[in-house]
Amino acid sequence: MDSLKQKKYKYVKNMLSPDMVEFLSSYSVKNCNRVDDDVPLSFCHHSTDSDIYYHLLYHLLPIMEKETNLKLKPIYSFNRIYLKGSELLKHTDRDECEISASITLKYYYKNKNYKWPLCMGDTPIVIKTGDGVVYKGREIEHWRPMFTQPDGSWHHQLFVHYVDLNGP
Repeated sequence: MDSLKQKKYKYVKNMLSPDMVEFLSSYSVKNCNRVDDDVPLSFCHHSTDSDIYYHLLYHLLPIMEKETNLKLKPIYSFNRIYLKGSELLKHTDRDECEISASITLKYYYKNKNYKWPLCMGDTPIVIKTGDGVVYKGREIEHWRPMFTQPDGSWHHQLFVHYVDLNGP
């Protein structure tokens, strides 16, 4: 059985090419200056503020539809740069985030052995650069523990959100 149906999430390799990851991270580091009210000690950049992130929803649409076996409507995307002390509390998403993906862009950890997971329920998942986790955001609680790397370390994540064109 498909893990998206059974577990409400699935790991997907190579959602973004290395070149796309490099481009998005370089662009975002230069333009990401909005303090994120949802996650203290982080910065974000939304698709409402960027044609690049708006069009990225459509770039990823075929992958998202293939991985979910659904016809999807793009809603919005954003990216977040987490810094020391950032923590994403346990939550489920609002209706506009029926089907989502969390894709790792780039990161820099001073401790090279550090791993910072996205947790789906009680399952920690370390997402490699360019890979993502596709999940049913309204149905599964998800979160990240506190980012405990020292100053100068960071983690860059992309989020894309869709709804099922045929309804929930």
